[in-house]
This record gives sequence, structure tokens and C-alpha cells, in this order.
Amino acid sequence: MTVSASAAAAAAAGESQPLVRLELDKRAQSSIIYSEEERSSSSSTAYDRNQQHEGSSIFQTALNITKLCMGTGTLALPFAAEKGGLLFNVMGLALIALWNYYCANCILRCRDLLHPKAKPGEGVESNSTTASQQHQHNNQQQVYYGSNMESHEHNEYSLNENRTTPPDGTTSYGEIAWYASGSIGLLSVDLLMLLLSVMLIIAYEVAMISFIDSMPITTGSRKIDIIIPSIIVALLSCSPDVSFLTKFSIFGLMALTLSFSVIMWQGLAENGLSGFQSTLNLWPRDLSDASSWFGVVVFGYGVVPFILNFRESMTIPNNVGLATKVGLVLVFLAYVVMSNFVRILFSPTHTFKGDVLQALPKSSWIALTVRLLMTFVISVTAPLIVVPCGEMIEGKLGVGIDEISNRIAIRLLLCILCTGVSEYAPGFVHLVSFMGCFCVSITSFVLPPLFCIQLQNKRREGDSSTTKVDFISYCDLGFLVFGILTTILTSIMTFGDLRRSDQ
Repeated sequence: MTVSASAAAAAAAGESQPLVRLELDKRAQSSIIYSEEERSSSSSTAYDRNQQHEGSSIFQTALNITKLCMGTGTLALPFAAEKGGLLFNVMGLALIALWNYYCANCILRCRDLLHPKAKPGEGVESNSTTASQQHQHNNQQQVYYGSNMESHEHNEYSLNENRTTPPDGTTSYGEIAWYASGSIGLLSVDLLMLLLSVMLIIAYEVAMISFIDSMPITTGSRKIDIIIPSIIVALLSCSPDVSFLTKFSIFGLMALTLSFSVIMWQGLAENGLSGFQSTLNLWPRDLSDASSWFGVVVFGYGVVPFILNFRESMTIPNNVGLATKVGLVLVFLAYVVMSNFVRILFSPTHTFKGDVLQALPKSSWIALTVRLLMTFVISVTAPLIVVPCGEMIEGKLGVGIDEISNRIAIRLLLCILCTGVSEYAPGFVHLVSFMGCFCVSITSFVLPPLFCIQLQNKRREGDSSTTKVDFISYCDLGFLVFGILTTILTSIMTFGDLRRSDQ
């Protein structure tokens, strides 16, 4: 997934802000992840951008990865546990985490293939590093995360030599798509990102409608209920600078933490520990349930398209592998609690057919506070999706940055379109499940091994000393085939559920 670098909404400088985002959804990451310097020098590639901030440590990056996954997708985790079954859910969460790790590995190996001249720990050497030490680094075997590449003194080969550079503003992931598959690869990534962004805005609107419908203050008309939050989203999306919205990040975490805390308390108050004595399904009832589970979980993780951004934000970029491992482990543990534990607590009295907030009583003032807070946070989160999505459309239509009225019109029309569709759209969890199976699965599980295979083949064509097909290449091919089959099957199944839920 990629957007124009000019869509960056807030500068990410220093160790505390390289991956700042509103916690309701990871897709807002793409709009605020780039530094001010990167925005001002969009003509250079992601590899050549100079990072002048201190950068984040391994632990800070792991926390950023964890926060990235603590978005709106977590509201559908009990639904996923309901569909997948307790044992299958735990095992599946672990396997999807490993799958994300492997495909993140693919993206980083793609970067190594594009830039074999890069030095280990690039940008890490202190100013006191001597020339002899630097020469020693240059001659040592270069070991990257997920790759092992030798430095050829007489025939250093770079895949991006003698190739046209990608368009201005292309992000790191888009750069890999460009060099691997050309304009078709970049266009595919852009279209997937655009589709995901539009569907995500619609999902936000559906979620807000769901929250408001469960409040005692509802007007009884979905059209009227959604007007006020939609106006807020539209007005904020027309702002020339939405970086101030990143200050609401803490509210997103607070809203999610409060929501699950209140829900767990409600489950204990209603059922005590009797849910642990209930007989619950351990496996999916059918393939449709398994597909629904798959979509929600894949949507929840989804760190692969952003792995290069995490790498670029670190003090020592080559430590991104360890940071990713730690982050995914933390996410796995959190997801198990937020899915299985909540489902067990409510098993005697409630079945999760929608988002987790549906388990809250309508009359409780605490539940009302949670829903109002979640509605507010989504209202200030959605513009971080609308803005980069609007800029992608503006770029395709040739709308210049100085054409303010046209840009505002495009964003307003986008908000109006998504609001209108949301009134007739199916439930939030079904939208999330389909997005995970289709858009996120393609960008996370299909494209990374495909790009890796393509770049590796081009490297063999350009370097006669590299002709052997190694074991990892066969693994990439296997994961590519498995990713394609899984994406097709689950997308068809969840699309069918999407249509049935709308009837």
C-alpha cells in the first residue's frame, strides 16, 4: 500500500514520533509516516533520503508496531474468535504473525536487492569512524535482515541502474513495486491502496452509525444520526494541514483501552467466571467462518506494507528484524486476550455478530461514554484517510497543489460518496473481514514474495556470477502460490457473506 509522499500529514521527527498515528486504524499510518525532509525532497528515492532525526530504538519500534495493530480492527476480534473457534483462533493468530514476519522479510530482501551497495548499519556509523574501519565494513560480507549478499569489488550490481526512476512522491513500498513490476506494479499498489482507503472510510462511517444506533440519544434515523460526525470529518479533511490530528493519538488508545476494560467488567458482572465452564467450539464450523476469521486477523496485523517505514525510522535500521519479532509477539498476546478472553466471558449470554461494543448495555452511562468517545475518535481519525486518498485522486486527475478549490471539492465529494454508501453498507465486521481477505492479503501476502522473485530474477540476469536458485527462492514461490489461493478463496467467501449480511 502506498500513497504520495506529499500526502504526509505530520512530520515524524525524533524517537517518539516516527510512526505517530491515531490508534483507531493502521491505515492512517501511510498519511503521517514520512518526515518533513522526505516531503520536501520527494524527487529522491526512499533509499537516498537522509534521515536527520535520532531515530527509534528496537523497543520503541516494537511498541510502534504494536500500536499500529491496535486499531479499529481490534473491535472485530471477538467476532473472529466466534467464527474461528478458541483453539483455531490461538493457533491461527500465531501463524498469521509468522506469515507477516516472513513477508516483511521479503520486502526487506527486495530493498537489499535494489541497494546492494548499501553498508551494514547504514547511517549508524558515528562521525569518529575512521576510513580504515569504513573500508573494512565495505569489504566484509554484507548481512541484511532476511538476506545474505556479498559485496563484489569489481562488479557491484544495482537493479535500479539504467532504469527510469519512479514518479515523484513514490513511497518505499511503491519503489519496490516500480523496480520489480514497472508501472503496472506501482499502479496495482496504488489502486489497492485507493480501494482500501475508500472502503475504510465507509467502514468508519458504518462504525459510527452502529455506535450511534446503540445510544439512547439516537434520532431513530440513520441519515440524521450520521450527519454531525460526517460534517466533522468533511471539515477536517479540507484543512490544509491535518498534522494537529495526530495529537489525538492518546485518545484512540484511551478509547480502546476503556472499551475493552468496560466490556470485560460487564462480562464478569453478568456471568462471573461461568463462561470458562461453557462448551465452546474450538474450530470453525465451515469454510465461510474460517474465511471471516482470516479477514479480520489479517486486517488486524497488516504490518508488511509499512516495514520499510519502520526501518527508516530506526537509529540502527538493520535491527528492524528483531523489532518486528518483538512487536508481533506483543500483538499476538494482546489479540489472544482481546478475542478469546472476551468471547469466553460473554459466552453464556452473548454471541458476537458485530463489533465488540454491541456487548455493552444501551442504558449504562459508562457504555454511553465509551460509544461517544469512540465516535469522536473515529471522526478525527477518518480525515487521516480522506486526505491521502484525496491526494491520490488529485494526482490521477492532474489537479495541482495550488488548485485549492478543486482539491476541497474532491475531498468533499469523497466524504459525501462514502457517507451515502455507508447507509446501505453491511456491518462493520463484514467490511473489515472482506478488506482483510482482499486488499490487505494481496499487499501483505501476495505482492511481497512476487516482487522478491521478480527482483531476484532480474539480479541473476544482470549478474552472471549469480545463477543459482536458492532454497529461499523456492520458499518465496511456495508462499506466493499459497497467498494467491488463500486470497482468492477467502475473498470469494467473505464477499458472499458481505452480500448476505446486506440483505
